[in-house]
Amino acid sequence: MTSPPSTVRYTRLLILINALFWIAFSAITALGAHPSYEEANALRWAMAITAFLVAGILGALAGRLQRRSRQVYWLAVASLTAVAVAAVFDDLGPADVLFIVITLLPLALLLKDREWHQGIAMGPGQENRAA
Repeated sequence: MTSPPSTVRYTRLLILINALFWIAFSAITALGAHPSYEEANALRWAMAITAFLVAGILGALAGRLQRRSRQVYWLAVASLTAVAVAAVFDDLGPADVLFIVITLLPLALLLKDREWHQGIAMGPGQENRAA
């Protein structure tokens, strides 16, 4: 098995950073510090719990992306795409734009390294170009 391209490490790091943003959002929302969710109601707790679950999913995917797996690759692509699309439909402020960029960067790197993640054989002289 060939070693992963160096961009795989960066992809995993960016996904973990994204997960940390979700954990922070979850904590801020749960504590009532987010201006849109100040009242202690079901919506505030639903948002906090959902954000925490998204963070857990992204963290698990980042850990599993270290090894080649088509299923994990496609789950990561689908998850990051869903997060980016959901963020676009939110009110777009500077924080949202930053969040979208932080979501799209690992998605672009995943698409770039698709052959490695799916275990597609590379031709001679093509393996580990990024390393």
